[in-house]
Amino acid sequence: MKKLIIYDADCPMCRAYTKGLAAINKDLERIPNNAVTDASILNRLDYQRARHEIPMVDLNGGETLYGVDTWLYLLGERGRILGGLSPLRWLKRLLNVLYAFISYNRRIIVPVRPGRWSLLELQPEFHLSYRLLFIGLVFGLVAGLHYVCHGMVPWLAPVLLGLQIGLVSAYLYVTKHPDFTETLLDYCGHAGMSLLLGGFILTMGLTTGWLVLLPIGYALTVGQHFIRSYNLGLNPWLSVSFTVIYLSIAGL
Repeated sequence: MKKLIIYDADCPMCRAYTKGLAAINKDLERIPNNAVTDASILNRLDYQRARHEIPMVDLNGGETLYGVDTWLYLLGERGRILGGLSPLRWLKRLLNVLYAFISYNRRIIVPVRPGRWSLLELQPEFHLSYRLLFIGLVFGLVAGLHYVCHGMVPWLAPVLLGLQIGLVSAYLYVTKHPDFTETLLDYCGHAGMSLLLGGFILTMGLTTGWLVLLPIGYALTVGQHFIRSYNLGLNPWLSVSFTVIYLSIAGL
């Protein structure tokens, strides 16, 4: 039975794992959302659900599956053990929470250029709880990396980061940004990811003695911040202030 899985063309993670699923399931086809124009397929989709859970359409007229159900079906086809796990309610609930956490934050994890449009839009909605959880997790990991590198988390580091967030808040307020809270929390997520990616490289350099990795880590953090801030439509001077504050923290 032929199945068609529709993935978010602007999500690198979605492109990667659906390619893997298609490789191990010979009856599975994959198509990006910006290439879906067939009304017979569009009419079988729950648009709201498809934004957060990847849909799989049965081309022979069967039920359309979403998210975790898609994964369990496809992986269950490849093994009895995975197929036997699908009835377990507690496992499915856990997988649904994990899937939603990644799905709602996927465009924060990997930044996406603005200004794209398609007939079937799969951009995830803003979800306050999952965004706050993501920010807490990311900055917790950043603090952990800083502790590994320096043996402590200087009290001045969160103060300086708070100053940067205050500058972004002031910018959004002065410019009367229509989505103040959402954009501010998006920024916090992007800033955390910038620090996490660069911090991982810095930690590798300091723990292994490969000091050549240090400038790469600094450059990665600053570069990621510029890219992510640009995608959010923020003033480039906010990236300049971040760079000054970040390099000040790096010298602590």
